[in-house]
Amino acid sequence: MKKISMIVAGVAAFLLLGSTSWAQSSGKGVDKLYVLDCGQGHAPDESRWTVGVNVGKPIDISDSCFLILHSGDYFLWDTGISDAVAAMPDGWLPTNNPATDIHWSRAKSLESQLSAVGVKPADIKFIGISHTHPDHIGNVEMFPSVPILIQKAEYDFYFAPGKEGILKPPSDTRPTFLKDHPVKLVQEDLDVFGDGSVMIVLTAGHTPGHQSCLVHLQKTGWVLLSGDAVHLQSNWDNRRIPYFATMPAEQKVQTLLSMQRMADLMSFYHAQLWINHEKSQTDKLKHAPAFYD
Repeated sequence: MKKISMIVAGVAAFLLLGSTSWAQSSGKGVDKLYVLDCGQGHAPDESRWTVGVNVGKPIDISDSCFLILHSGDYFLWDTGISDAVAAMPDGWLPTNNPATDIHWSRAKSLESQLSAVGVKPADIKFIGISHTHPDHIGNVEMFPSVPILIQKAEYDFYFAPGKEGILKPPSDTRPTFLKDHPVKLVQEDLDVFGDGSVMIVLTAGHTPGHQSCLVHLQKTGWVLLSGDAVHLQSNWDNRRIPYFATMPAEQKVQTLLSMQRMADLMSFYHAQLWINHEKSQTDKLKHAPAFYD
């Protein structure tokens, strides 16, 4: 209990410090934000995320990546399910268990969507990844020389000695995320371009170094890209934590505190919340080559 209280106190203090340092943003915002289709998933039981609600009900989920143009520089947020899945007519079951697996498919590759807006992998200046699960880092090594912006806690978690390798489609011959890939280790928050228009925000809980991304667009306003800090709109509305059998109490506390921090940032910036896996919301967004400005 004492350890949990220390976490609560520490994160609560961080909440108080977080948003005010960005209040002096130039107000210009980024030039364009593209929504990219980075995979579709079908799961046999929604309650893996909703804990006792809609038990046994199948669910379809979205998986998006986001390309941001800022004063001639491109920043990619997440890389989605591996492009190898786009060439698999039957999709991909990570452990070949249809009773529990998310069945992943890709209608378009990430590379083809970047090409459609005139962007080559080498044109990307930075990649930010929300966390190191396979539906978010599937194409990291498509960009071997591009620095990855990742929380130090997440990097240490992913590359911990003896940790199991990440699942990937058998047809994908590329490595997933090499330890010698260039990275910029983030400690809590990061102002990516130094003008307050793209901010990486620590939202730990789902994983030790999970992060979200707060983006300012001149016409659209502020948008908070959730990563997996929240999976579904109903979870957000009810502050519901997906249950994982191995999740310790401290991790549940972190998850709730991160959701509160997100709510505080949204209130402060009047920001929209774009929930990565909420298909009903994702389907209503403009997708590349259209863009938000």
